[in-house]
Amino acid sequence: MASGDNPRLPLTSGASPIVKYTEMRSQSEAPSTAITMTTMPTSPPPFSTSTDPNQPKTHNNLSVNAYELRRISTQERRVIKKTLMANVGYRLAKRKELHIQRRVIGDIMCFLGILGIILMIIENELTFNRVDHKDTTFSLFIKATITFTTILLVGLVFYYHRIDLNIYCVDNSIDDWRIALTRTKIFAILFEAFICMIHPIPGHFLVEWSSQYVKKFETSFNFNHPHRPPISDSLTTPPLLNSTIILTTQIKPPENDDISQYYVPIDVMLSLPMFCRLYLVCRFIMLHSHLVRDASSQSIGYLNRVSFTFPFIIKSYIKRRPALCLTSFCITTFFIASWAMRACDFNVKRGHMPLLDATWLFIISFTTIGYGDIVPSTYCGRAIAAITGIIGVFATALLVAVISQKLELTRSEKYVHNFVASIELAKAHKHQAANVVKYGWKVWYLRRKGTSRFIQYIQAQRKLLTSIHLVRNIKQRQRKLADNHVNLLELFTVQRSTSAVTDETSQRVISMEQKINKVEDKLIEVNQGMLNLQDKLNLLLDRITKR
Repeated sequence: MASGDNPRLPLTSGASPIVKYTEMRSQSEAPSTAITMTTMPTSPPPFSTSTDPNQPKTHNNLSVNAYELRRISTQERRVIKKTLMANVGYRLAKRKELHIQRRVIGDIMCFLGILGIILMIIENELTFNRVDHKDTTFSLFIKATITFTTILLVGLVFYYHRIDLNIYCVDNSIDDWRIALTRTKIFAILFEAFICMIHPIPGHFLVEWSSQYVKKFETSFNFNHPHRPPISDSLTTPPLLNSTIILTTQIKPPENDDISQYYVPIDVMLSLPMFCRLYLVCRFIMLHSHLVRDASSQSIGYLNRVSFTFPFIIKSYIKRRPALCLTSFCITTFFIASWAMRACDFNVKRGHMPLLDATWLFIISFTTIGYGDIVPSTYCGRAIAAITGIIGVFATALLVAVISQKLELTRSEKYVHNFVASIELAKAHKHQAANVVKYGWKVWYLRRKGTSRFIQYIQAQRKLLTSIHLVRNIKQRQRKLADNHVNLLELFTVQRSTSAVTDETSQRVISMEQKINKVEDKLIEVNQGMLNLQDKLNLLLDRITKR
C-alpha cells in the first residue's frame, strides 16, 4: 500500500486490472508534462457519484465506454465526450476502431450490391429467352431476394455515413456529429441511397415498348432484319460464274409498319440502373488499399494536406500497374455494355438481341469502327452504343499513354544508350577525319603530278568533299545527342551541385576574409610595436646626446 509521502499513488479500477499512476503535485509546482494513456474497460465499471449536492459531478476515470455513456444524462455525456476528445490516446484508439468498422461495412455493402446485380441478370436472362416464369415462385423468390438485399444495402448506406461522420469528428476533435452534417453531405447520402434503392420489384408489370428500325436496306437480297439481315427466299439460285452482282442500297425513312409497339416487363428499365452499384467495388478497393490502411501513410498525407480519396488511389494504382488497370477496366466495360445492349435492343419478331450480336456491336462501337452490319433498333440501344463509343475514345487515349510509358527507356537504360551512341559517333568522326586527311593528301599529290584532269583526281576530290560533309553531319548529331541527354533530372542535379559549389566557395570566402582580418590585426599590432620601438630609440638617443 502506498503511503502519503510517496509522490506516485497507484489508482486501480474495479473493472480493469491495469494500474495507472498520477503525479501528486502542489499548486506551486510546475505542471506535469507526462502523457497519461488510458484504456477502455471491457465491462462497465461501477459508477460513483458525489453525495454533496454543491459539488459538481466529475469522473476521475477517463476510460468510459458506450455502456456508461447511455446511463448518464445528455449534459454529462457531452462533458465526458469533450474530455475524451482532448485525450490523444483515446482519439487514436477510437479512430482505429472506426476505420475497422467502416471497412467491414464496406465489404458487406459490396457483397450485397454484387449479389443483387447477379440475381438481376439471372432473372432477366430467363425473360430474354422467352421463358414464361414471371408469375412463378422462382421469379418471386429472386425478386424478393433482390428487394431484401436492397433494403439491407440502403440501411447500411446510412450506417456507413454515420461511421464516416464519426471519423471526421474524431479527426477534428468535434464532440457533436451534427456539426459535420452539411447540406452537401445530406444530398450525397440521399443520392447514394436512391441509387441503391432502384431494383426490379416483385410482380409482373408491363410497359409499352417501341422498337424502330434505324435503317431499312432494300437491295437485291432484301435486307429486312434490324440486327442481322438474312437473304430472302426469293433468291435461291446461286449466282452464275464470271458474273457481277451490283447491290443498290437505299436508306428510307421508317414507315408506320416499321415501328412496332409491344408490351414488355418493366424489369429492364429498373435493372440497368443497378449497374450503378458498382461504385461499391471502387469503395472496396479504396478501403482495402495499403495507403488507407497504413497509419504512417495516413500521417504523411495529413502532413502534406493530401486526402486519400478514390481518385488518388486510382491514380496511384494506374501509376504502378497501368496495364492491369486498363485491362480490368476494358473487360468490365465489355461485359456490362454487351449485356446492356442485349437488354435494351428489343424487337417484336426476334425478341432481344442475341448475346453474340451484342458483343460484336460493342466491339465495333468501342473501337469506333462502325461497320453497320449490326445496328441498334431502339433509342435505348443507341444511347448505350454512343456511351460505349465515348468510353472507347478515352480508353484508346489511355492505351496510347500506357504504351508510350512502357516503351520509354529508364534512366539507366537511357544513360547506356546515350553512352554507346556517343562512342559510335566518336569512332565515326575519327574515321571520317582520317578520310579527310587521306583524300586531301591524295588530291594534293595528284595535282602536283599534273594529273588534275584525270578520273583519279576527280574521284579523290569527290571523296574528300563527301568526308567533309560526313564530318559536319556527325558533329551535328553529337550536338543533338548532347541536347537530348539533358532532362529535368540532370538539370536538377547540375543545379544542386552548383549550389553546393557556391556554398562551399562562399564559406571559403568568409574564412578567407576572417584570415585577412586577423592578418590586418597582426599588422596593426606590428606597426604599433614598431612605433613604440622608435619612440624608445629616440628617447635613448636623446639621453646619449645629453651626456
